[in-house]
Amino acid sequence: MLEIWWIRHGETDWNRAGRIQGASDVPLNELGRAQARALAPRLEDAGFDAVYASNLVRASETARLALPGTELTLDARVRELAYGVLEGTSWRDPVPPELEEAVRAWRANPHDVRPPGGESYADLGARVEAFVADLPRSGKIAVFSHGGTIRSALYAVTGRPSDGAWRIAITNTSLTRIQFDRRGATVMVMNDHAHLDRVLIDPQAVSGSAGERLAPPAA
Repeated sequence: MLEIWWIRHGETDWNRAGRIQGASDVPLNELGRAQARALAPRLEDAGFDAVYASNLVRASETARLALPGTELTLDARVRELAYGVLEGTSWRDPVPPELEEAVRAWRANPHDVRPPGGESYADLGARVEAFVADLPRSGKIAVFSHGGTIRSALYAVTGRPSDGAWRIAITNTSLTRIQFDRRGATVMVMNDHAHLDRVLIDPQAVSGSAGERLAPPAA
């Protein structure tokens, strides 16, 4: 039996400001580091056979704070969706006129269409599935990753929404556990962030942070 613990990174200043991060390499802020440290007691006795992280610093830093001293393997396949020209903007920002048509097409069909310079949801799903396929068929694995990536891992076993939107909240440093055995896949836990009760936080930061909200298309 294989059990994967998908763990979203802690908060960043771009999360707090509502900016789209994607493949941009934005570090944790102080709240994000506090969230990662609050997670540590929940992981210390988990007995992971291997620990992976996205090679973006917000994910690897979360891993090192939540599991200090643990050997960590970085894997670009579990990075966030690349948003291309939209990175650094917010969903409220006007789109430059020369990009309006391309961005409109992507928003209408984010699963199959790429934003300029970025990836489609199908691109992200393919690399997440390739990562999972390369894991051993048994053991307990931790993966420190991103909201869009974790949604893709969930949709690989539950099916994606018919309209292509991402509708599952994935809170900073939340735990999502998926178990695979001979019968198939079971979602054991989704978006568990009980450890954040230990951190004095702005409720807005726990709700599925800005830049990865549920406004379609979100990541």
